[in-house]
Amino acid sequence: MVGGGEMSSGPLTLGAAVVGPLQFDRPEWLLLIPALGLLTWWLSRRSLSGLGRGSRWAAVMARTLAIGLLAGALAEPQLRDESESVSVMVVVDASRSIPSTAQERIDAYIQQAQVGRQPQDLLGIVTAAEDAYVQSSPSRLVREVQRQFIGARDGTNLDEAVRLAIAASPEDAAGRIVLISDGNETDGSLLRAAEQAKAVGIPVDVLPVDFEFREEVIVEEIQVPSGVRVGETVSLRVVLTVTEPVAGRLSVTQNGTVIDLDPDPAETGSLVRLGAGRHVLSVPVTPRRPGPQQYDAVFEPLASLDEEGNPGTTRGDSVIENNRASAITFVGSEGTVLLVADTPEEVSNLEDALNAAEIRTERVTSQGLPATLPEMAAYDAIVLINQNAYSSTAQQQELLRQYVHDTGGGLVMIGGPDSFGAGGWIGSPLADALPIRLDPPQKRQMPRGALALVVHSVEIPQGVFYGKQICNAAADALSRLDLIGIVEYQGLGGTDWVYPMSPVGDRTAVRRAINGLQFGDMPSFDPSLQLALAGLQAAEAGQKHCIVISDGDPTLSRSILREFRQSGITISAVGVNPHSPGDLNTLRTMARETGGTYYSVGNSALETLPQIFVKEAQTLRRALIWEGEPFSPAMTGVPTETMRGISGVPPITGYVVAAEREGLSLVTLRGKEDDPVAAQWQHGLGRVVTFTSDASSRWAGAWVGWAGFKQFWEQHIRWAMRPSDNATLRVVTENRGDTTAVIVEAFDPSGERLDFARFQARVATPDGNGQVVEIRQVGPGRYEGVFDSSSSGAYVVSMRYRAAGRDGRVLEGSAQAAATRPYADEFRALKTNTPLLRQVAAITGGRVLTGDPTAANLWDRETLTMPVALTPAWLAFLIAGVGVFLADVGIRRVRIDPKAIGAWLRRSVSKEAQRSSDATEAFKSVKGRRSASIVSTEEARERATRRYEASPERAASTGPVALSGEEERDSPLKKKERPKPTDDGPKDALSALREAKRRAKDDMEER
Repeated sequence: MVGGGEMSSGPLTLGAAVVGPLQFDRPEWLLLIPALGLLTWWLSRRSLSGLGRGSRWAAVMARTLAIGLLAGALAEPQLRDESESVSVMVVVDASRSIPSTAQERIDAYIQQAQVGRQPQDLLGIVTAAEDAYVQSSPSRLVREVQRQFIGARDGTNLDEAVRLAIAASPEDAAGRIVLISDGNETDGSLLRAAEQAKAVGIPVDVLPVDFEFREEVIVEEIQVPSGVRVGETVSLRVVLTVTEPVAGRLSVTQNGTVIDLDPDPAETGSLVRLGAGRHVLSVPVTPRRPGPQQYDAVFEPLASLDEEGNPGTTRGDSVIENNRASAITFVGSEGTVLLVADTPEEVSNLEDALNAAEIRTERVTSQGLPATLPEMAAYDAIVLINQNAYSSTAQQQELLRQYVHDTGGGLVMIGGPDSFGAGGWIGSPLADALPIRLDPPQKRQMPRGALALVVHSVEIPQGVFYGKQICNAAADALSRLDLIGIVEYQGLGGTDWVYPMSPVGDRTAVRRAINGLQFGDMPSFDPSLQLALAGLQAAEAGQKHCIVISDGDPTLSRSILREFRQSGITISAVGVNPHSPGDLNTLRTMARETGGTYYSVGNSALETLPQIFVKEAQTLRRALIWEGEPFSPAMTGVPTETMRGISGVPPITGYVVAAEREGLSLVTLRGKEDDPVAAQWQHGLGRVVTFTSDASSRWAGAWVGWAGFKQFWEQHIRWAMRPSDNATLRVVTENRGDTTAVIVEAFDPSGERLDFARFQARVATPDGNGQVVEIRQVGPGRYEGVFDSSSSGAYVVSMRYRAAGRDGRVLEGSAQAAATRPYADEFRALKTNTPLLRQVAAITGGRVLTGDPTAANLWDRETLTMPVALTPAWLAFLIAGVGVFLADVGIRRVRIDPKAIGAWLRRSVSKEAQRSSDATEAFKSVKGRRSASIVSTEEARERATRRYEASPERAASTGPVALSGEEERDSPLKKKERPKPTDDGPKDALSALREAKRRAKDDMEER
C-alpha cells in the first residue's frame, strides 16, 4: 500500500509504502528495480553472449537481485512492529462548577467502564481545575480515580489538562482521551488543545456533565468612576442578571460600612423585585474621605414570584458566590503621610516639623497599620518609627512591600531600639525593599547571640506545619553571624541535636534541618534541656537564650532550671494547647525560674506563633545597637535632593548597626566604621528612605533643637512621597475576560491633550506578585495597557508619567486605578457548554459518550490507529546487495558449463558407488581370512597338548644323525620353504586395504 503523492514545483514525493512487515519511507527509489532490471536483461544479450545459457541466466538473476537490494536500501526500509496496547487518559473536571455528587458519579463511571479492557491496556487520570495535574500516569494497574492534589478549584483550564493528557500518553500505545466536564472553561482555549490532539492523532471522547441553574441571580459588576473628589456625589451602577422573576434585598457597603438604602430603620438594604433579564440599579454615594474607596454590593434573594407577581416560597441561589461584586474608586486630595508610632514621644517632634512644612499627616499606632493594599494606597508615604517586626503580621509586611514596589508609595523607616535588625526585621518580606542590609557587615566584630530551640510534639491540626513555620521564623529573625541549635526528641533514638549549635549563615543548612523535623513526643524535658544548656554554655556568644515549644506534658525537674539560672541563660516557653492546668503550670515555671517569658497559644491564635518566635529571637539582637559618646555622622557628599542645602548634621548617641547594600542604594550619612545611618533608593515604582538613628531625644536629642531639623525631614519625606499630579488624567479600567484594559486620557494644565508621555506602571495583584503594565499611546492624548486579571480579588494599578509641556517645562506625576474580580468566572456559567464539547469531539474524531459506562467501550480498537515501532533495515539491505553483487562478478569471471557440471556429478556418484563396493569386498575378504586364522589357531593348540612321541612309522623313516665331522643328511622333519604367492593368487586383507587407500587418493587428486 502506497500513500498518496503530493505535487509541487519540486520532485515527485510519494508516501510510505508498506509491504508485509517492511515499510519503505522513500518508495520512489523502488522504481529503479523494473527500470534497471529491464536494462540489465537487454544489455545481457550482448555483454553475456560469451557465457553459456545457464551462466547467462545466473548472471542476469544475480544482477537483478543486487539492483533490487540496493534500491531497497535507498528507499529507507524499516521493520514494522505494531503495538497491541491502548492507553486511555481520562481528563476529569474537578472545578467547583462540578458538585461533589457529580464528582462521585464520575468516579463510579470510570470504575464501571472497564468493559473490553485487555491486560496490556493502560489507564491514566488528569484533573482539571485552575491548574491541571496528572493524578495517575498511564499504567496497567490504574483502575479508578485517585485525587491527590487538585489545586485551586475556582477555575477550569481544560486547555492545559488536554495538553497534559497528550504529553502523558505513551508513544508505544494507541491513545485516546476521555474528557468529562461541563465544558465551561475560564482559562485557555480547549479548541486549540483539540487541534493539537488532532495533529498527533489522538481522538478526544467527551462525556458532558449536564446541569442548568434555572433560578439564578448573578451580580455582574459595579460601575463607578475611577476617580472622584471628596464630597462629590456619584452614582454606583450595580449590574445584575436574573434567570427567573425574583424578589430580594440589595445591600451596598463602603469600605466595609453599610450604606443605608432603606427608609425603614430596621432594614439597611433596598428591597427590589426583578424580572428575568439584565438589570442596572443605581445607588448614589458621597465619599467623605480621600484615598481609595471600596464599594461592595450583595444581593440576597428573598422569594420567587408567582404568576401574579406575589412572593412565593423562599428560595436561595444555587451558587451564592456570584451574588456579590465590588469596585474601587480613588478620591483625590492633597498628599497625606501616615505616621506609625506607639508612643507620642517618638513622633511628636517629627509630626510638628511636617505640619510646619504643610505636609498633611495622620498618626496611628502599630495596631492601626492598614491591613489592605487599597487602604495603604490612600497615603503617599508611610513612616514607620521604631517599629518592630512582630507588631505587624507577615501579610501586612508583604503589603508594605507591594505598596512601595507596585503602587509607587513612599516608605520611610526611622530607627530606635526596636527597629531594623534589632526589631526582628531580618528575613522579613520588607527587608529586601530597604536600601540597607539589616545583617551587620562582615567586618564588624560584634557580640553574637546564641539561640537553642527545643521542639516537642505539636498536637494540633497541622501541628508539624506550624512547628516548622515557627522554627523558620526564629531562624529568619537572626543575623547570619548569630548561632542557632535545634534539639528534638527522636523516639527510640533519644534526644539529639537536629542542627548543632553553629552560625546561621545563609540559612540553607538550617532550613534543611528544620524540614526534617518529626516533632517526637518526649516523656521528659530534662534530656533536651540538658543538651541545649551544654550547647549554649559552649557557645561563644554575648547573649544566650532558649525557646521551648510544647503542650507541657513532659516531666520537668527543678535542678535543670537551676543550672540555666546559674549560667545566666533564659528560657521562654510557648504552650500550645496544654492538656491540663498542671501542664500549663510546668511551662510557666520554666519561664519564671529562668527569667524568660511564657506564651499561651490556642488553635485560634496559631498564626501568631511565628511572630512570638520573632519577638523572642529579638532578645539576641540587642548587640546590633551601638550606643556611646555623641558624634556627628559623616556626610558622604553625594548630591541628592534629600540633602540639598544641608552642610552638616548634629551629633547622635546611638543607632542600629546595618550594612551597606550594593546596587543603586545611596548612603548620605555614615556612622562608626562607615555604617550607613541615612540611605535611600528607588524600589519599583516607589522610593524608600532609612534613618538608623531615631527622631526623638533618646539618640538624637541634639537634632530636636537643630535649625535644620524641619528642612532635613521635609526634604526626605517629600522625596519619598508619591508625586503629585501636574496634569489631568482620566483613568478607567475595562474588563476583557481574563484580562483588564487600563485606558488613560491625559491633558496638560491648559486642558489640551497631552501626547508623547512616558508611563511607568505596575499592578498589584491579589496573589502578591506584581505585574508590569506596558502603557502605549493609541491616539491623541489616549494611552492603553492590558494586564492579566484571571484570579479573583482586587487589582490596584499605579503609574508614574513624564512628558514635555507646551511651555518647555517637564510635567510629571502619578495616577492610580483599580479593578476587581469578586469571584472567578467559574461561577458565571449557568449550564453545560455542550456545543463546545461536541465541537471538540468532531475536530479530533472522537465520540460523544452517554452516561452508560457499559456502552462506553473506552478501549475500542476499531476507531484507533495502532502505533507502529519502526526499526531501520537499510544496512541489512545494503550488505545483502553488496554480497549478491560480488557473486554476480564471480559468475561473470568464472566460466560455468552446466554439462560439465552434470558429468562431474555423475562421475562423482559412480566413483562413490565403486568405492563402496570395493570396501564391501575388502571387508568380506578380511572376515574370511579371520575365520581361517581362528581355525588354524585351534588346531595348533590341540597338537600342543599331545605328548611329543614319534609313531612307529615315523621312527622307522628317521635317518642317521650327523655327528661332528660327518656330513649332515636331510631330515624328514626339516621345514620346507613356503612358496611365494603368484600374481594370479588371491590377495590377503592387508593388500586389499592398501589398494582401496590408493584409489581414494587418486580420486582426491582428480577432484
